[in-house]
Amino acid sequence: MPIRLDQRLAAVASLVRADSAADIGCDHGKLAYFLVSTDRVKRAIATDISEESLKKARALATENGVEKVMITRLGDGLDPVESEEVDAVIIAGLGGDVIAGILDRAFEHKKRFESYVLSPNTHPEKVRRELKKIGQRVTFDRAVECAGKLYTVIRSEAGEDDLDEIQIAFGKFYKSDRDFEKRARQELKFVRDLLEAGASSTKLEERAQMLEKALYNIENEE
Repeated sequence: MPIRLDQRLAAVASLVRADSAADIGCDHGKLAYFLVSTDRVKRAIATDISEESLKKARALATENGVEKVMITRLGDGLDPVESEEVDAVIIAGLGGDVIAGILDRAFEHKKRFESYVLSPNTHPEKVRRELKKIGQRVTFDRAVECAGKLYTVIRSEAGEDDLDEIQIAFGKFYKSDRDFEKRARQELKFVRDLLEAGASSTKLEERAQMLEKALYNIENEE
């Protein structure tokens, strides 16, 4: 049965370049099923902390005859997946703090994987910082629009990365992303308006400074 993904999951799927992958927090299992049914991967492990979600994913695999190559496992984060058992790890639809925590816990348990494709709902900066910490080099970092909202999609591979604080905040490739430049100018205006209206917030002031520095770097990029 063919299946259609939304723009966000389609972007995630397009970045999976591996023989095997684990979809962490798979929910209904549609992404894992799409990957195996379109031969993007030879084998997928779909995990979730919810038994009800896994039942849906398991039923999808069984109904379409891919249960031998789409394996479902119950568990939290990367706990059900062994180190190097898959080439790529996918986590989409969780908060950035949660994703960073999953990566950190796996790293502390000496689990290593070749690549990650991650799409946090919030705090992408925490995900970038964690990838740098665990020895992953970001190779793709863009915002994708889906249902009227913007979601960050990041791909990484094993290797060292020297992300600076601006790249951690706004994405590794923010300088070449004209969509980011437009959004940054709009956000900077909004933050400045709040400050000029009397809003007193260290976080707002720090945000304005970060945006100003990012725009300065873009304007002075050679």
